[in-house]
Amino acid sequence: MKKFLMILPLLWLFLGCSTLRVTVDYDPEFELEKQKSFAVVHYDREGENTLFNDRLIAALQKELLAKGYRQSPKEEAELLFVFHVNVEEKVDIDTDYHMAGFIGYGYSPGMMATARTHRYTKGTLIIDALNPKNKKIVWRSIATDTLSRKETPQERIAYVNTVIAEAMKSYPSTHNR
Repeated sequence: MKKFLMILPLLWLFLGCSTLRVTVDYDPEFELEKQKSFAVVHYDREGENTLFNDRLIAALQKELLAKGYRQSPKEEAELLFVFHVNVEEKVDIDTDYHMAGFIGYGYSPGMMATARTHRYTKGTLIIDALNPKNKKIVWRSIATDTLSRKETPQERIAYVNTVIAEAMKSYPSTHNR
């Protein structure tokens, strides 16, 4: 029991440090719950990381199949899923102000500023569900995260699976109908 109590704060620390944020939007007029089939549509552009794209497509298909949807050719699908990825190098600058100096005999208090910079990589994944009849977005999930280096293919696959699972968490399941 003591070991568990010692590990619990560390677990909270690691769970609380996640920077993955997901927002979802959808068209309330479109009846998502009536759709049964899907296709993931993505055309690799020159220079894109096809390993990443293939992992993302596999994870998205896995999530939708687990929710009870049937995979179909894009010409027959009731929903088309597309995704967009953006990676940006970001810099945050924090400035702290401190009082400096002495009071009395000609010295007066002054301010001293200390600036710190923090460089990081921000990744954004947008997943859209489109109505194939008019190609309008009927559901959108936007996942953003501060990216960290993943050394092995297994770590990269696990990370993609985690992001897709979070991004698709609120997407309706056919099992609840």
